[in-house]
Amino acid sequence: MPYSLQEFCEDTKRILKVDPGRGGVKSVMANIGRLIKDDDFIKEYFHDEIEHGVRRLYVDGELGFVVLGYRCEKAHSTPVHDHGNSWALYGQVRDYTEMTEYDRIDDGTDPTIAKLGVKTRYKLNPGRVGMYWGKQLHAAFTPVGCRYLRVTGTDLDRIARVRIDQATSRIMG
Repeated sequence: MPYSLQEFCEDTKRILKVDPGRGGVKSVMANIGRLIKDDDFIKEYFHDEIEHGVRRLYVDGELGFVVLGYRCEKAHSTPVHDHGNSWALYGQVRDYTEMTEYDRIDDGTDPTIAKLGVKTRYKLNPGRVGMYWGKQLHAAFTPVGCRYLRVTGTDLDRIARVRIDQATSRIMG
């Protein structure tokens, strides 16, 4: 049965009003899985003529969650980062995103340095959804042409987040 972006956003709003915690976010995660498998949704928001880069598909004025569509022109690696006090769900539409999750292995006493150890590494293949909660440290690699949907609990550009340079272990803020 078809599932539109509008239906997804309405369902997300309804779910998060009742349960803004992990249980609600897991329900939203299941709906992303449904959305990114919908042929009409993919044709409308992830077709080959869509511009490369990030597109805001929806911002909820009441609850603040954001739905973003990504189409990668070049291969790209993110620095290790968290999502501050928010959550993020990544739904893979095309190709893959390689995710690496990290643990801090230092004692945290130096506010400018974070030593990291790899916790796990895996690929989000088409149809798969990953959940990253708040301070969970991770990094992503996307190949040329990769396409994915990301839904966040808030606009991540407006909150404090941590980014870590893997080469120097420096916390970039």
